[in-house]
Amino acid sequence: MGKENFYITTAIPYMNSKLHLGQIYEFIIADVIARFKRIQGRDVYFLTGSDEHGQKIYKTAKEKNVDTKEYVDKMVLDMKRLLKLYHISNDGFVRTTDKKHEKTVQEILTKLKDNGDLYKSHYEGNYCVPCETFLLDSQLIDGKCPECNRETERIKEENYFFKLSKYQDKLVEYLENNLDFVVPETRRNEVLGLLKQGLKDISISRTTVSWGVPVPFDSKHFCYVWVDALINYISALGYGQNGRLFNTYWPADQHHIGKDILKFHAVIWPALLMSLGIELPRQIAVHGWVLLGKEKLSKSKGITLDPDELADEYGVDAIRYFVTREISFGNDGAFTYQSLVKRYNGDLSNDIGNLVSRTMTMIKKFSGEIVPGKASNSGALVKKWEALKTGAIDDLENYRFSEYLTKIWEFINIANKYIEDMQPWNLAKSESDTDKEKLNAILYELVEAIRLSSVMVVPIMPGISQKILNQFGIDGNIEDFLIDKHGNWGYYSGGTKIKKKEILFPRIKEK
Repeated sequence: MGKENFYITTAIPYMNSKLHLGQIYEFIIADVIARFKRIQGRDVYFLTGSDEHGQKIYKTAKEKNVDTKEYVDKMVLDMKRLLKLYHISNDGFVRTTDKKHEKTVQEILTKLKDNGDLYKSHYEGNYCVPCETFLLDSQLIDGKCPECNRETERIKEENYFFKLSKYQDKLVEYLENNLDFVVPETRRNEVLGLLKQGLKDISISRTTVSWGVPVPFDSKHFCYVWVDALINYISALGYGQNGRLFNTYWPADQHHIGKDILKFHAVIWPALLMSLGIELPRQIAVHGWVLLGKEKLSKSKGITLDPDELADEYGVDAIRYFVTREISFGNDGAFTYQSLVKRYNGDLSNDIGNLVSRTMTMIKKFSGEIVPGKASNSGALVKKWEALKTGAIDDLENYRFSEYLTKIWEFINIANKYIEDMQPWNLAKSESDTDKEKLNAILYELVEAIRLSSVMVVPIMPGISQKILNQFGIDGNIEDFLIDKHGNWGYYSGGTKIKKKEILFPRIKEK
């Protein structure tokens, strides 16, 4: 029997400007889950990609006086660089300008038309170019877009419309029967509220924007960017073409999205899939925003946190740790430099950094740079580990990232206290064989506690986890770890030679 499949996606960011920390946050969350599922032994396919069509990108390229495709190619290269920098372990990357994707979009448009779910009419109303969104008068705030607070354009054009209203009752029924379809529950209730207000048919083509996928049955029309973008989740798996990946991984286990694009993913996307006769994704996981103070990060407003600057100053793994520890999933989370420095100096430098450093120093001094062989001493650490591991796994299964890390750090601090309680430096002064055995057992237990903590931290801080294990001479690529094996107390036999000590988290001064 093969591994159980797990398909996870992020929303695909719009390629109009450099990614900010708010978008990186979504990649980090999805990556943590993907890595966690891998160490549970699942066959994971993790997809992300780039949204490259639409009026805003065309305008931006024109303003910069560059060819539109040339512009998005450059933006995609930068996005891929940032994904690599932040240890994002995606298996697939889809571009909406890929010919394969465009072909799938065209085939789907034809199917929707053949199903009787498309019709031609005129749209007259508001359009927000930065958000690429059609808006009703009632949705405007002081005549402006509720998302980006920009002026909207009044447009009148011939469009093809999708019969979204036809699927209203089916969608209500589906959400009421599938309580975990949208999480957290507050977002599910929000979707039900939208549905119960009544759905209007939506425009799915444009005639005034030619930077997009041509509608195959009407040469004047181009697919609306949002419909084009949503289809990435199945086009990347070869839906309607070779289909091997689609047959293996669909339906998606988790679509990770921000709360501002909830309607597109929890209403429009499921309705399109219903029309096509495709099984719906199992879950839409909706995270909150990263705030700078009280302001939402926004490329269009120029409120950003630069991921390169943060990585240079604090290190990628520290940023990954901070956003998962500090922000409760589903809620907005405030980013401040003060809280980042506090977590860095406290949890990372003092707690885990100190534990690793002290343990390595003692092994060098008391054990000739060789980790003692497997031994059993008080048993206190092993009992604590078994209890903690089960609870921590449940936390991560349910997006409780902060609680997961709290449990691991509780164990790290028990190990730190264990050093103070056992005082191995006193045992090292003794000539007694019993005391020497006791000292060796303590040193082994400390290394095993560090190793197990590192295994659990792999999904959050993959770079640091690998570094810690390497320092203790423990072989193995973290990408190959399995929690049922590597996460068991005593899996490691000891006997390895430690390497040169490296400070994992040098303390930083508060600004």
